[in-house]
Amino acid sequence: MIDRSSKEFSYTGSTFEDAVGEALPFHDAVGRIAINFSELEAECASAVSFLLKTSVDRGHLVTSEMSFKAKLGALSSLVRLEYEVENRAFPIPLKTFEDLMYMCQKSEELRNKLMHSSWVRDHAKQEVRRRKLSAKRKRGFKYDEEALTAGQILDIADYISVTTEYLERFFYTTYSDYSSTLPHVIRT
Repeated sequence: MIDRSSKEFSYTGSTFEDAVGEALPFHDAVGRIAINFSELEAECASAVSFLLKTSVDRGHLVTSEMSFKAKLGALSSLVRLEYEVENRAFPIPLKTFEDLMYMCQKSEELRNKLMHSSWVRDHAKQEVRRRKLSAKRKRGFKYDEEALTAGQILDIADYISVTTEYLERFFYTTYSDYSSTLPHVIRT
């Protein structure tokens, strides 16, 4: 049933083009969601590490095992501490930061909606549908299915990317000594 060469993972050495051929827009869009969300999560971890006013290693030690939701909770609490308790004056209003936290939470919600779904390829209708099945104690069984185009999925990837950009901009504008500790673009 399972041969020895299949049990363990190994790289084949093939290029993407050799293995798959031309990339499909749908697959590219879903991949961009994964990559863009990892950049948003890294920026949240950097911001939390910075606000803890500790070493980079200690900051990452704290954030590395945190869920995205926990990182957002810590980030929001640390910024609110500076705005409300320490009464610091900032160039950006707290309301703007709250809107940014909403965008981060919405980014996670949209990402999870797609990444934790299964996909139906309907050749007759020439569409792809996202399918989500769930069974919850309060809601019971729920079956959700929606048709999505590669463009719609790319819109979600772009929303996540813009959210990351706004988060970076908030910290670079608000804190003159801020530097992302997990940069997702390295310039030589």
